[in-house]
Amino acid sequence: MGRPKKTEKVAQKDPAEEFPFDLFPWKLVYKDGNELKKCYFDTEHNRQKHIDRYKLKKSEIKLSYKYE
Repeated sequence: MGRPKKTEKVAQKDPAEEFPFDLFPWKLVYKDGNELKKCYFDTEHNRQKHIDRYKLKKSEIKLSYKYE
């Protein structure tokens, strides 16, 4: 991506937009083929099970937690 150009506006992400579900504070984002997948989890354990099940690599995923 790189640095935004002077003509580009960088929108600040709204926390409510970033995590639309209050009961699912863990988020996993990865690319599956041409599709960008956003998955929300209630526990870190369930997130890890999803990563293990689909054999996702650390370099392919982005993890985030709502309260950090």
